[in-house]
Order: sequence, then C-alpha cells, then structure tokens
Amino acid sequence: RSSTPSSLGSTLRTSVYDEATRPNYQLPPIEGGTWKAVLSLAKHPTEGWLSLWKGQYTNWIYEMLYMVSQPALESSLNTVFDLYDDTIALVHLDHVGPNIATMVTSHVVVGFILSPFELVRTRLIVQTANPLQRKYSGMTNCFKTIIQEEGVGALWGGINLFPTLAYHALTPLFANSIPLIIDRVFKLSAADSPVLYSLAELGLNTVDLLLRLPIETVRKRLQIQVQNKGRQPVHGAKKYRTVVETRKKPYQGMVDCVYRIIKEEGGHHRRVSQTTRNSDGQVVTTPVPQRPWYSAWGVRGLYTGLGIQLVGNVGLFVVGAVNKFQDEGGDL
Repeated sequence: RSSTPSSLGSTLRTSVYDEATRPNYQLPPIEGGTWKAVLSLAKHPTEGWLSLWKGQYTNWIYEMLYMVSQPALESSLNTVFDLYDDTIALVHLDHVGPNIATMVTSHVVVGFILSPFELVRTRLIVQTANPLQRKYSGMTNCFKTIIQEEGVGALWGGINLFPTLAYHALTPLFANSIPLIIDRVFKLSAADSPVLYSLAELGLNTVDLLLRLPIETVRKRLQIQVQNKGRQPVHGAKKYRTVVETRKKPYQGMVDCVYRIIKEEGGHHRRVSQTTRNSDGQVVTTPVPQRPWYSAWGVRGLYTGLGIQLVGNVGLFVVGAVNKFQDEGGDL
C-alpha cells in the first residue's frame, strides 16, 4: 500500500514500507540477520555506531545490583529454611525441590524490585538518538519522566507486571534444570561422555532459547508502551519517538501481544512494492521480491535474533566439547 492524501492536505502513512513518508529518525523495516540490523543502525544519519551502546550504563547498574542481591537473598532463604547452601550444585542434592523453590523465589523477588531499571534500559535503547525528537536525556531523566507522566506504578505494575514475573521465574528455572535433566533423565556424565554431554547441553539450551525468546520479545514490546491512558497529559511533554516502527494501537497484555505478532507479522510477505523519492523529489513505486519460503513461518516475529543466539550456542558446544574431550582424553 502507498500513502494517500488526507482531507487536510497532509500525507497519511498507510504502510511501514513507504520511504517517502517515513520519519527521518526511523529505520526502515530490517529483513535480515543481526549483522544487517547493526549496519543499518550504524549507517543511519541520526544514530551511528554509538547507538549500539545506548542504555549500557543503566544495564551495568542493573547487572551489578542483581549480581549482589539475588545470591544474598537466595542464601538467606536457604538459611531460614535450613537447606543446603546455594553454592552446592543441584545435581549433587538428593531432593532438589526446596532449593529450586528458593532459587526461583530469589530471582523473582529481585527481578521484580529491579524491573524499573529494565524498563528504563529498554526505553533508552529504543528511543531515537535524534536530539530534537529524543524524549529521555538519560537514566535519571527517564525515571523522572515516567513517574511524572505515567505514575510510580508504571515502573513495576500495569501491563509489565506479569511479563516481569514470568520472565524472572522461568528463565532461571529453565537454565538450572538443564544439568538435572542431563544427569537424571539422560544419565550422562561430563567425565564419562564429554561429547554426548555437550550435545545434550546444546539440545536443551536450544529448547530453552525457543521457550525464553518469545517471553523476552513480548516483554520488550510492552515495555516501550507509554502507560498514560486515563491520566492528565503533562504540559510540554514530548512524544516517545522510537528508532524503529512500533504498533500504533497498544497491546492489551501478553496474550494479545503474542496473538498480534503472529497475526500481523507472521506469514508471507505482504509487501509487493516500496516507495522512494528520486533525485527530482518525485515518489517512485518499485516492486520488491517476496520473502523466501523459510521466513514465512507464522511465529517468526516472536523469534527476532534467534539465528545469532543459535550460532552462539553452537560455538559454545564446539568449544566445550573439545575442552572436555581433551581433558578426559577419551570416550564419546
């Protein structure tokens, strides 16, 4: 679809692929891998290479606080309930249920308390770097603006509450269950069968990725939604301008977000043409090729970045298998 004139004489944007009506601070839809996205961001006139590090200070503070708080809370819970110390691997325990419960609880509690840092980090990363359009000048300003425009509750509650709890409960549960499954279900030992053990790790890490990535995708989509519905507009407040195209109608929650992503972003490519401006300033429409068959699966929108993470898993598998095989010198 192309742009059409409105009754006011302006241009209404009816497709995200219309180059002529795209804001100059936004990237076009990126249909390729992670490296193509990196290059597109780096080459964009209002972004550049430095945009690859947006939100890193906020992320560093979050990681440091999490790294200190979560183990401390888990250790305290284990002490209260008279459980084995959390430094003992779960595979060495006869009854792992209580320790898994304290581990997951500590991750959920700390994750919930620190979730405002994750919200701010995502907002800073996704917003445009254009100084004229940028809403938040930094981490502190982002916290302050969210409280003023959306309320304190928006930092922890609203549509982000359930995704936060689900993410911080399922992520450590999946990750810490892998050694248990390999040891007690597959009956494999890293000492006796290093390559088979690494292969089992690769398979289960891939399953973990397939389960976890949709939660991460949905969570980030909901985090960039400004929750000011029903609130009095703040005088002089800037609109949240993003470097990528976002859905105009907000998602109503996790389930709605998953449904909309599958329905609106999955399936075969709907774009049959793209519009650009030539050197004379005239709008030119040109046909574009369809997506290949392998990119037309309905849930592809939930797995953005899957390829690069799979490559990382395979790389860790190869390195781990070689190291274990060399250390043990032995058998598959």
